[in-house]
Amino acid sequence: MAWILLLLGIFLTGCSIPPRDEVVAGVTIPIPGGMSRTADQRVEISLAGFGGGHVAYRGSAEPEEIVTFYQTEMPARGWKPNASLVTQGGLLAYSKDNKSVLIMVSKSSYDTTLAIIVGTKGP
Repeated sequence: MAWILLLLGIFLTGCSIPPRDEVVAGVTIPIPGGMSRTADQRVEISLAGFGGGHVAYRGSAEPEEIVTFYQTEMPARGWKPNASLVTQGGLLAYSKDNKSVLIMVSKSSYDTTLAIIVGTKGP
């Protein structure tokens, strides 16, 4: 009986993974809980006057939850919403200072995919 309670506790704890911050191309971006980085989907570039990066995540969170997370979290961090297209997932665009962030959320047969593209202009 005790092992059943232990497994239930582990399961319930795993369902409520807190959000975290990650740095993409020098820009701090909030990442919703339950999303894991896809190692082979990270790219960062640095050219004179421009920098950017792309990173992808997969997880079990519902696309609507992720879209709502960013619609709340990004403005709270000073990001200005520039565009959004929300259906059964979404495409959100934000800017702040000389930085732009594009957030794409989609659902596949097995999980949810989150892609973040960051671009920066400047010296």
